[in-house]
This record gives sequence, C-alpha cells and structure tokens, in this order.
Amino acid sequence: MKISIKSDKLKMVLRFPTGLVINRFTAGIIRRSLKKKGIHLSRKQTVLFIKELKRYKKKHRDWNLVEVTESGTNSVIIKI
Repeated sequence: MKISIKSDKLKMVLRFPTGLVINRFTAGIIRRSLKKKGIHLSRKQTVLFIKELKRYKKKHRDWNLVEVTESGTNSVIIKI
C-alpha cells in the first residue's frame, strides 16, 4: 500500500506492506465498525472481500483506492 501526500509545503510517500494492512485482523475491525453503523456482514463476507481486494490488486497494479485533490495543488492518493 502506498500513501502519497502532496501539498505546497510537503511531499511525503508512505509505503506499507499490503499484507500488513489488508488481512483478517483488519477485516474484523472493518466488520465491527460497519456493525456500529447498522451494516451487518458475516465474518465470511468480510474475509471474502479482503481476498477479492488482494486479487484485484494483483491484476490492476496502478489502481487508486482513494484520490483526493484540492485546489489543484494539494492531493492525497492511496494505492493498494
């Protein structure tokens, strides 16, 4: 996973191993967070989502999970 932050005063790139960020532990955290918001998913569904996300990453290396741009100069890009 790569997080790129660019602004007028700052340019930063943070890299994390995908396996460290996207795994069964984080799937459990996601499931509990969604449950608090009234969205109920089973453990099997969240693990399946994580597996599909990893598979999609392998096929599409340059895919941006999140891309936010403000005023044309400030941007945050999260790639898986």
